[in-house]
Amino acid sequence: MSHSTAPLHRFAMDAMATTFEIVIRSGDKVYAKSAAMAAFDEVKRIETELSRFIPSSDVSQINRLRAGQSLRVGIAAFDCLRLAKAVHAETGGAFDVTIGALMACWRTEQPSPDDLSAARARTGMGLLRIDEATHTVGPTVDGLQVDLGGIGKGYAVDKMLELLREWSVTDALVHAGESSVSAMGTWDVALRDPQKQTEVLGHLSLYDRSLSGSGLSLQGQHILDPRTGRPVEGKLATWALAPSAALSDALSTAFMLMSASEIERYCAVNPEVSAAVLPTSPSSRLMRFGAWSSFDTPTGLPS
Repeated sequence: MSHSTAPLHRFAMDAMATTFEIVIRSGDKVYAKSAAMAAFDEVKRIETELSRFIPSSDVSQINRLRAGQSLRVGIAAFDCLRLAKAVHAETGGAFDVTIGALMACWRTEQPSPDDLSAARARTGMGLLRIDEATHTVGPTVDGLQVDLGGIGKGYAVDKMLELLREWSVTDALVHAGESSVSAMGTWDVALRDPQKQTEVLGHLSLYDRSLSGSGLSLQGQHILDPRTGRPVEGKLATWALAPSAALSDALSTAFMLMSASEIERYCAVNPEVSAAVLPTSPSSRLMRFGAWSSFDTPTGLPS
């Protein structure tokens, strides 16, 4: 919660296959609601550009391109792809939004070696041309499939906060299905075990920062390593604390695939980023990298 004493006003909307929520602390509920509705309109607009399930979206159009073709895309898609390219390079390829073909391989059953090899040949940020000058993108191979699910919700949260600031809102918390949360002002948030949602792993005070989490739910594995083409192993969940929700969203996914030494090195090079990792071993404690000065572990849990 916020450290202010003004009343809390909560607003929610379903979009991007999740529930977005805005919590505003303000003495004017009517104004707060108007600001929240404007922010939700922004999410709807962004979804029409980023969702691979909407045929007219930029992402769907990219995924229909043949090798050598290109498409001029809108600001939302271009911003996400440009950031995705940077995070891909900084994480040694652990974060890759061209993973759509691999995801399709694993959607129903264990893929054959031939199917997996064919999907990997259509996966890789290096196979997607991104032209800064013309805002165009295009594949160098047929069948390249872009999926912005690992960055799009965080990007939407960032844009919601921008719009709330335009409405002169100064004390708010925005989250996308609780996987990405961003604070304007100071708010207390909790890290939860993805397989035991009632178990709180720790609390932290979030001040003008964003926190995102990725993990394996009880329904099974859903995070693939683009470098191997296989599901992640060894971690139940990871969290990333960063200046923007788009960045924390992307990094929480990448950290699921990176080794502890790789994560530690990344946070050392990028001191504005912090990470937390929950290993699969029941005896393992939550590992933290970078600055977590405000992190409090509940009584009875290892720190």
